[in-house]
Amino acid sequence: MELVLRAVPVCRGLQGEHQSYVGTLFFCDVARLLNDDRLYVPNEPDLPDFAQRKPNATRVKAIARYILETYQDGTTFFPPICVNVQPPPIYRDGSIFLPYHSVTLRLTDGQHRCFGIRQALKDIQVEQSEYLPILSQLEIGVLLYAGLSLEEERQAFRDQNLLVQRPSVSLSHAFDQRSPAVLIAKDLIKRVPQFRNNVEMVENGLGKHNSKLMTLSTLVTATRHMFPNLKSKKDLEPRTDWAATFWAATASVLPNDPWRVRTKEERSVQRQESLAVSAVVFQALGMLARELYLEGIPEEELVKWLARLQEIDWRRSNELWRERGVTQVGATVEPIISNTKTTVDACHKVLREFVGIAPVSGVV
Repeated sequence: MELVLRAVPVCRGLQGEHQSYVGTLFFCDVARLLNDDRLYVPNEPDLPDFAQRKPNATRVKAIARYILETYQDGTTFFPPICVNVQPPPIYRDGSIFLPYHSVTLRLTDGQHRCFGIRQALKDIQVEQSEYLPILSQLEIGVLLYAGLSLEEERQAFRDQNLLVQRPSVSLSHAFDQRSPAVLIAKDLIKRVPQFRNNVEMVENGLGKHNSKLMTLSTLVTATRHMFPNLKSKKDLEPRTDWAATFWAATASVLPNDPWRVRTKEERSVQRQESLAVSAVVFQALGMLARELYLEGIPEEELVKWLARLQEIDWRRSNELWRERGVTQVGATVEPIISNTKTTVDACHKVLREFVGIAPVSGVV
């Protein structure tokens, strides 16, 4: 029995003696090859042919979920997997011919994609078996290396993974058209005056020469706090309307309009002096918004509910922040704020007390 793959040859090296092929595999063939141990993943550190990292079960589940959420509209975008073929394959008339029971296909890159494909097929067989034939016939690209030695295979794994750089979280969000929270956040940038042209869309952080108010990553995180577990795009408009009103109302009650567009120099000074523009505060405000939303506070009453935020002394030097665990004293004796869950929770507690969701105790 032979496995036949449509493929085209690709030369590596100046002399052309290092041959590779670009082909495709059906999803059902990926699962079958894994199950039959023909598609081999050398990820056991104790074995002499170790050439891969250990698999991550969480990534496998996430990839399976991604496949099941995207395959029907054709937006499952996978880079090709990479396979070392032992022995070198026979190429003829546009196809590779592999003797099924004697060939070894060793994954040098893409084990999580392959395990995710197999898991997606298992899941759909249980949940929506009528779609199994469709998912089985989808294809993934394959780069096949012909007869690499173990040393070359390890080098291939190292190069393929070390030379890849993930995009920043903000840029990933900027390009994302699926996530409901991301879609709301990007709409808020257009609808909240203080956010317009004032959110960093590419970089993860804000350097001292960046005048933007916050990153898109921070706004998405705050939106996810506001609407946790939001998976459907249905009825996003009323949520977006409420969120836009919340942020505009918050901006209107904060003293001296701290979120307005500023020069690089002004923003740099502001970040050193005020917590009102810190990522921690935006996330805590998202958590506060969630509570007001669950209370059913109508949009027209948000300004009244948020009015006491103007009573807060937002200076980093305010002892309240240190006493409540929002800031700490650094080596230079200057107050610092760490973007951690603990700090966000502490800040959220302060905000909710001022707004009146919980009684204020010892706050002057």
